[in-house]
Amino acid sequence: MSLSDLSEFMNSLSVEINRMSNDEDRIHSISDRFKEERKRLGLSQEKASKALGASISSLYMYEKGKVSPPASVLFLLALLGADIQYIVTGERSSVNLPDTEQKLISAFRAAPEPVQAGILAMLQVVPVADAPTSEKSPDVNPKFTGKVGQVIEGNVKVKGKQTFKF
Repeated sequence: MSLSDLSEFMNSLSVEINRMSNDEDRIHSISDRFKEERKRLGLSQEKASKALGASISSLYMYEKGKVSPPASVLFLLALLGADIQYIVTGERSSVNLPDTEQKLISAFRAAPEPVQAGILAMLQVVPVADAPTSEKSPDVNPKFTGKVGQVIEGNVKVKGKQTFKF
């Protein structure tokens, strides 16, 4: 993407933000995320205002939801490492993830659906079938298969760190 394409995109983004200006909740959340990203980058309002070519009072207005930041400010903030997608939508962009997390996401997306389901169950992102929902430490039914045909199955109460050696 060229700088002119990015600038054009940022201008259209600014138009979209201005269109949403009647919805105070959205603008307020955008302003909160704008401030959050500035702080994540370790920038004081003074340093950010200098880097963005905006006055401290303008920055204050962006962060209080009084005014939407223009595309030029969002563009410069992106160059500093801010996640503009997050500021605008509340959803993190995978572009700003560390390499290891990007590789993990790519591998997960490339995996067959049963493997994805197993990973999510292992991480307890999705409930394990037949696991009680009322207990803090649910029972799980793990199945480990070794290289020489070993199969270990059974109920395990997960408490603390578990180590398995084969």
